[in-house]
Amino acid sequence: MDPKTPRSRHKRTTEKPRKTWVRVLVWTVLFVLFTGGGAFAYVTYKTFQTANGTQTELRRGDKSDKRETTVDLTKDHFSVLLAGTDARPGDTSSRADTLIVATFNKQGKKVSMLSIPRDSLVYIPYVEREDKINHSFAHGGIDATIETVENLLDIPIDYYALVNFNGVVTIVDALGGIEVDVLLPINTLDSNDKRQSIQLEPGLQTLNGEEALAYARMRYEDPEGDIGRTKRQQQVIQAIVEKSTSLSSITKLNGLLDAAGENLQTNMSLSEAMQLQPFIKSLNQVTRIELKGADTKINGGYYYQIDPTSLEQTKQELKAQLGLVADTGSTGAETETTDLPGESGDPAPADE
Repeated sequence: MDPKTPRSRHKRTTEKPRKTWVRVLVWTVLFVLFTGGGAFAYVTYKTFQTANGTQTELRRGDKSDKRETTVDLTKDHFSVLLAGTDARPGDTSSRADTLIVATFNKQGKKVSMLSIPRDSLVYIPYVEREDKINHSFAHGGIDATIETVENLLDIPIDYYALVNFNGVVTIVDALGGIEVDVLLPINTLDSNDKRQSIQLEPGLQTLNGEEALAYARMRYEDPEGDIGRTKRQQQVIQAIVEKSTSLSSITKLNGLLDAAGENLQTNMSLSEAMQLQPFIKSLNQVTRIELKGADTKINGGYYYQIDPTSLEQTKQELKAQLGLVADTGSTGAETETTDLPGESGDPAPADE
């Protein structure tokens, strides 16, 4: 977080009327990973049939300033930033309250995921000062958020998926609800800010869209604060993935694709998403990285102060997964690894 980091030059944003393939980023991953070619063919057809919006290019273009050449998805390791907002119609200053960086390692066939706490005190190049990282989106949109994350982690962010978290209501309801092990009692607002309208008790249960959103958003009643909120968001995302990939009837895909497409934006094209099909099917490991720190108050404001040692270890871990530094084994970063099953449901085979 170098306060001397120069403010980057921003070009005028150019909007091109063209096909937008926001559905593909999520659904290619889900359906190619867990289903056969028939489902993928249907999803692709549905995408071509219904995608007709506009795609806004990042101001920087298609290459991160931290790369010498544009990433080639057929051979290069790459990264994706998942940014979740709670924007409502008419909002002009929403914040990115969910930030997850995923690095995809082609050689190791694995994904590393880092959740950045929303109140992390970081340097935001767009405004040339420190602030909460979720404010970067309000300052300059997804461009400013990507620039901030790159500055914090010193890695390129190649792609992004911007998700309106309020769309969780529509998506979960389209799925017929999701099963979640609720970790703590919930008594909070619904998406219309109606008080005490969502009440949940701990335990495994099926949540509807409003309940899932409230469970993922609630923060102040959680003893773990922002960290607890991040864990619950990951629970909801994982439950959505599991329910999506266990659909027994392909007829549900119409509503599901429409619900997802209306709440997603990405800079990944359809052709790029299709290039990932063989790699996504071969994934065998997911590693979650924890960015340690502590709550603090500065001038009366609440912030999450990132631990410098943890940040440096996290940087090295992500760089190693992207092939930017030599992978020498453990970097000391706090990680938790999950093995993914192979296509038959058995553990994924080791590389030959």
